[in-house]
Amino acid sequence: MKHEELLRLLQIADSALPIGGAAHSFGLESLVDAGLLDADNLEDFLRGYLDEVGAIEASYCAASSLLAGTSFDDEAFAVWVGWNVELGARKLARESREGSAAMGRRLLLLAGNVSNLTWVKRAAECAAEKSAHFHLATAFGLAAGAMHINSRTAAAAYLQQSVTTLLYGAQRLMPLGQSRAHEILWDLKPAILKAVERGTSKSARQLGSFMPLLDLASARHATLHTRLFMS
Repeated sequence: MKHEELLRLLQIADSALPIGGAAHSFGLESLVDAGLLDADNLEDFLRGYLDEVGAIEASYCAASSLLAGTSFDDEAFAVWVGWNVELGARKLARESREGSAAMGRRLLLLAGNVSNLTWVKRAAECAAEKSAHFHLATAFGLAAGAMHINSRTAAAAYLQQSVTTLLYGAQRLMPLGQSRAHEILWDLKPAILKAVERGTSKSARQLGSFMPLLDLASARHATLHTRLFMS
């Protein structure tokens, strides 16, 4: 990987990127509220999250990266739009589905402002239409692929960003110090790579994900009496 490509990847994979990550817990807040998630079992929970949800999202991210590494044409773009529909259908809870789409939209608009790459510009133009739902995993993969980032590297960076965002959210919900949060992130790196391997060994349609507790927690989020997050 060239130095400039690495720097671009580091920027779009930064959890501090202004795409709205700090506004979403993707079900963690509901799990904490129900007493099902705390600082002691958070690492195990995130490991399971990577194995199930992470592998699916890594698959769509890597596929989007590979696609964006090819010459742009409308037919190929329509395939990518279809992948977003598929990924959205896999997100059973409306809160998580809309959160993912909102962050994906912001990422594309941000990338479109700083890049003249055809894939990114076209996706950003469509994302400007609020009816378009482009999810974060596919948007990240598309942007990374257009920047000539290896697809597996892109998927790994995406999952690292996702887990980091969840850890930052967990710090607001439970007594989790910064040092412990970074220890967890360090320990989860093999699980991230395992999820990428699983996600790229088959097509997304061949992969299954079973994490009903998180789906129920995400759906329950809107009913919480007090909420820190939008999802």
